Amino acid sequence: MNALNQTLAVLRSAVEDGLAKALEEAKGTNDHIAGLTDFHQAVAHAILGGGKRVRPCLTLLCAQACGMKDPAHDPDALRAALAIELLHCYTLVHDDLPAMDNDTERRGRPSVWAKFGEANAILVGDYIQALAFKTLPTVPEKPLAAILAQGATDVVFGQVADIAAAADPSVCDANHLLYVDKNKTGALFKAACGLGACVAGADEKTIEAFAAYGMNLGLAFQYVDDLLDADQAKDNAEPSILTLCGGNAQKARAFAETATAEAIDALKNTNADTDALIAFANSLLERLA
Repeated sequence: MNALNQTLAVLRSAVEDGLAKALEEAKGTNDHIAGLTDFHQAVAHAILGGGKRVRPCLTLLCAQACGMKDPAHDPDALRAALAIELLHCYTLVHDDLPAMDNDTERRGRPSVWAKFGEANAILVGDYIQALAFKTLPTVPEKPLAAILAQGATDVVFGQVADIAAAADPSVCDANHLLYVDKNKTGALFKAACGLGACVAGADEKTIEAFAAYGMNLGLAFQYVDDLLDADQAKDNAEPSILTLCGGNAQKARAFAETATAEAIDALKNTNADTDALIAFANSLLERLA
C-alpha cells in the first residue's frame, strides 16, 4: 500500500466513525414515536451503506495541505468533512427516486426508496441535507456554510439539466453535458476542497485555487467513471462523455487527462503542500490502466 492509500485509509476510518457518531447523536430519543424507528433505519441505510468517501477525504487532505497537522482528529475539519459526505448522501437518495433516475439499487443494496418506500426516501433525503448543515462547524470569519450551500444549490441545477437531457437528448450538446457534469459532480468536489482549505484558515486566493482543483478533479472523476461504466451506458443510453465522443474511448480519456492536468495546474500558485492532492488526481487516471 503506497503512502497516499495509507493516508486515505486513515481518513476513511475517521469519516466512517464520525458518520456513525453523528447519526447516533442526531437520532435522539424519539424512537417511541410510530414510524421513527424505521425512519432512522432508512437514514442509516443511506449513510452507512459503504462508498469510497472520496469527498470527505478530499476535505481532510486539503485541510492538511493548507497546514493543518492532523485534520482527521481536528473537530472542525472532521465536521466539515462529514457535512460534505452527508450532502452527497442526500443527493444519492433523491437521485434514485422513481421521479429521477428510478434506481432500485445503490452500492449493491436496495436503494432507500426501494427498501423503505418512496415517501420515506424523500424525507430521508430532506433530513440528511438538513443534518449536513447542522453538522457543519460554525467558525467565525470562515464562510463554510456559504461554500456548502453553493454546492447544494449547484447540484440541484445539475439535476434539472440532467432531467432535461433525458427528456430530450437533442439538447445534450457539449455545453449542456459540461454543465451537468460541473454541477452534478464537480460542484461537490469543489465544495469539498474549498471547505478543507477554508477550515484550515487559508486565505481567499488559496481557497479559490483549491475550489478550482476540486471542480476539475470532479470532472476527471466523472469522465473516468463514464469510461469504466461504458457497457452500462450503452444499455441505458444515458448521456456521458462517451456520448459526446461518439463512443470513442480514446477521445473520452483525453477529456479526463485534460481535466486532471487543469486540476493540478490550479494548485501551482499556492504555498500549500499539494503533493498528496496531485497524487490523488493522478490516481484517478490510473483506474483506467
